[in-house]
Amino acid sequence: MSLHKSINGWRRWFCAGAAVALAGGLLARPAGAARGDKNVKPEDVVERTINFYGGRPALYAIQRNGILRGQLTLTTPEGTREGRTTTKFIRKEKMADDLVMLDLELPGTRFIIGFDGKQTWALHNGEAQEPSPETVKTFRASQAHSYEALLRYKENNTKLEYAGNKSFSPGNDLDLIDLIAADGTRTRYEISRKTSRVIYLEYEEKLAAEAPPVKFRLYFKDFRVIQQTLLPFITQVFQDGKLVEERKLVEVAYNVQLEEAAFKVENANKPAEAAAKP
Repeated sequence: MSLHKSINGWRRWFCAGAAVALAGGLLARPAGAARGDKNVKPEDVVERTINFYGGRPALYAIQRNGILRGQLTLTTPEGTREGRTTTKFIRKEKMADDLVMLDLELPGTRFIIGFDGKQTWALHNGEAQEPSPETVKTFRASQAHSYEALLRYKENNTKLEYAGNKSFSPGNDLDLIDLIAADGTRTRYEISRKTSRVIYLEYEEKLAAEAPPVKFRLYFKDFRVIQQTLLPFITQVFQDGKLVEERKLVEVAYNVQLEEAAFKVENANKPAEAAAKP
């Protein structure tokens, strides 16, 4: 697999969720979506969801930083590839200021990309490289299409719109919520009325300037409580209706006292453990 294809796989994976800026315009209404419940306030739906994920105080006190390790399966025309991922982060007041580093290992390829608070940098197989503007945009925008972005909507000054509801299972409808960023990009969330969990999110991405937008749909499952906060351990990614990726978390550690220096390019090759104080 080429580096370009590896990075495209990372775009879909980072998620945490998942990849880059919305291509612009409104997302198409999912088939079967109802436009009822006009009196439902999207803020009420999302605030209830935030509480079920642990509540703002717990999310900010516990998930203020962390190390997440996972297993990655990519399905491509060339076949299935397995990989490993390590994500480190330090949360700031706004998501755009978060310190983040992603280490993606696939057979024959290791790609590390990070944001140190001032610039985005990258390493390919241990060698520093200047990330392309497209890669930087991809990396910096990936958080905008994650379930965490919904949980931090108020802090990030994003807007919410109620887009209707749809049936998920007997006795369990999904509320459809659009998260609208300052630049107009949108992410649609499908939230269970029964459990207040984000079951799906959906967005569009333009992979190339001359290409039509691609629709991505993420499915979250295997929810677990980690240090009094809820998170999905399995994320499946569908591209234009086809399963292209599955991510499984295998280890989650929050509040590990990460040093900000760990997000500098010169420290990127050190093991994640070396960046955390005991």
